[in-house]
Amino acid sequence: MSSAIVTVLAMLGFVAVVVWVFIVKNREDFDEQASLPLDEDQSNDRNSTGHNGEESK
Repeated sequence: MSSAIVTVLAMLGFVAVVVWVFIVKNREDFDEQASLPLDEDQSNDRNSTGHNGEESK
């Protein structure tokens, strides 16, 4: 009986996360956050120094 309750709670939690991600109007925030690594790479291309401050070859 307790395993059935845990299974139902896990399923409800999964459905809640799916609803929150795909249905609630967070799409703009997710799209903006998804492009952050690309924006960072473009700014690194403009700055030719490496991680240690030396010029990259």
